[in-house]
Amino acid sequence: MIKLVAFDWNGTLIADGQTVVDCCNIELKKAYGVKQNIDLKTYREIFDVPVNQFFLDLGLDSKLVGQNSKKAAEIFHQAYEKKVNKCRTRKNVKKILIWLQKNQIQSVIVSNHAAKRIKEQLYRLKIDNYINYIFGNDHFSIVYSTTGKEKMLIKHLAKNKIRPHEVLLIGDAVEDIKIGKEMGTITAALTNGHCSTTRLRATKPDYLINNLSEIEKILKLNA
Repeated sequence: MIKLVAFDWNGTLIADGQTVVDCCNIELKKAYGVKQNIDLKTYREIFDVPVNQFFLDLGLDSKLVGQNSKKAAEIFHQAYEKKVNKCRTRKNVKKILIWLQKNQIQSVIVSNHAAKRIKEQLYRLKIDNYINYIFGNDHFSIVYSTTGKEKMLIKHLAKNKIRPHEVLLIGDAVEDIKIGKEMGTITAALTNGHCSTTRLRATKPDYLINNLSEIEKILKLNA
């Protein structure tokens, strides 16, 4: 039986894929002098965590990436915070969060994004009352050089005596499915987020979904 659903944030609960790409292009130009823009399709084929690995996969010099990491992060998030208030949730987010709350299943967010910024967006989108906990970074630049967003979730599970197989972890990126598999949770990969469907399928998630409304069926199958 599933007792807790752990959602990724960017691209999973909030539909910010194109916004992130637009801000990446600003970042690439201002921090690294890259003139040619990348499109959403290219981004989905290359995006990785830590973010510096994404830049290396784009062909940037490793020394340049290392030297400009902090500057790049500042540029990206300055641009992102100006644009994110126009982003909406993914389809059926509020509907499934209400359903989970009614069925007494915890909803938490596990993200590389800054927890404070997530909280602000939850309030703006009027879904803050349906999220039990936010496990995010203290600062947005952390994700550029490190991984490990699942650490706080692991502590939470131990504290509340929730076993990994009683958790459904949902994300739109390869990183999310890898985390879920390493932890021993049930995993659901959500398409049309920050990674291509081909890459998500290759991670062999327990479920590959196109809409968050499919969560209800998954939970009933694992009752």
